[in-house]
Amino acid sequence: SQIYQCEDLLGAEDEQVMIEGNETFEDYDAENSRISKAGLILLQFHLAERMAETGIAPKFFQPEIIEEGVKIRPPCRFEEMDIKVDQKNVRVILDVAHNPQAIDYLIAKLRANYPTANLRIVVGMSADKDLKYCTNILLDYVSDPSKLHLVEASHPRAASISSILEANSKLSDSHYEEPQADNLNKDGRDVSSVSTQVQKALKLATENNEMLVVCGSVFIMADARETLGIVEPRDSDVIAEVAGAGMRNSQENFSDSKKN
Repeated sequence: SQIYQCEDLLGAEDEQVMIEGNETFEDYDAENSRISKAGLILLQFHLAERMAETGIAPKFFQPEIIEEGVKIRPPCRFEEMDIKVDQKNVRVILDVAHNPQAIDYLIAKLRANYPTANLRIVVGMSADKDLKYCTNILLDYVSDPSKLHLVEASHPRAASISSILEANSKLSDSHYEEPQADNLNKDGRDVSSVSTQVQKALKLATENNEMLVVCGSVFIMADARETLGIVEPRDSDVIAEVAGAGMRNSQENFSDSKKN
């Protein structure tokens, strides 16, 4: 075995892609794509050697195929899409930025990619995060608390609306729904919170020519994606029960299909 670096396979990088924010970040998407490309090239070399030993002619991917493949982003990692509302497309970004460093990076990437965009943000957090610090970063970016929509996932580890408001009094003018008894699950979480606020935020984003960002805990993403019309496979209730929380919100199995 031998240790390789990207430079060994791809040559020296022309220029690192940097994103300026509260800190200076290297664009991890560009970095991950470069690492993936180097890994695929190295794997092809090893497979070719093995195939040659057995007398089989090796086959290689065309460079353009590799380039196309490494551009694909994982779901909910600065995932960009257009959602049609009343014959108008609204740009939506889903990102599981859920701690201060990740939210700083998200804001920096939004500034770099959409410097003039007006934003509306749906955010839900896990209970173990620094709720005040994280929401302050978002407030500093949008300035107006009414541009934030607070949600709680139905997962037991999710931060409740009341705990988010208690952590940061500046959020009192944000959009949120007081949990209703009929919508509470066994853990006291509002199962309608995410879908209600995503629909409301999408409507307001359409009316005000805004871009919609849904961010925070992975636990809110299943409901957010379903509300946006994305259909994806999930474990059955029985399997989910055995696996852990017994809730679809605990799963990170995202696909790309949309409702017709």
